[in-house]
Amino acid sequence: MAQFNLYIDSLDLTAAIDYCREQGTPCRYKKGERFVQQGTIARYAALVVSGYFKVVTLNDSGDEAVVNFAFPGQFITDFHSSLHGIPSQMSIVAGADCEVLRVPLKTFKEFLSPSLLDEYKSLFNMVFMRLLNLYRKSPRQRYVELCEQYPKIVETVTLKDLSSFLLITPNHLSRIRRELAKNSNTNIKK
Repeated sequence: MAQFNLYIDSLDLTAAIDYCREQGTPCRYKKGERFVQQGTIARYAALVVSGYFKVVTLNDSGDEAVVNFAFPGQFITDFHSSLHGIPSQMSIVAGADCEVLRVPLKTFKEFLSPSLLDEYKSLFNMVFMRLLNLYRKSPRQRYVELCEQYPKIVETVTLKDLSSFLLITPNHLSRIRRELAKNSNTNIKK
């Protein structure tokens, strides 16, 4: 699958990946287990080896809203919470059975400190572009774009999580998928 979190493309994370491979403790998370719990301060960072994680926050109704994903080869943690010593505003939840290489966040931050500002700038740009697309594009357009950029996401991520990420209901996403399936000019899978 293409890189889901595009800000990573502007960073050279080779040393950080090597650090996790050398210093990381292999850990497994079952689907639904939390790597970071909203309301706590993150203690670890990890390199995702297999499976995927979803970044969620609680909405006003108390339901989880998916705001991002992390796939194999990507890092998970809440730097913002840890850097500022404040409770996390999100949870990082295993979306499937996962394996990670986990390192204490304190030592990982010390290792990364020179490039952390660049990462924040790139992350901000990615998040800002996603926000703009919520206003510029219809749910159908966002879904088609998501599937074109990341064709395997439909096979990897649950319908419920995809619809939450797109800020639509699962029923709405199902309607979009049915309409697209009828259209012979698209490569989007059912």
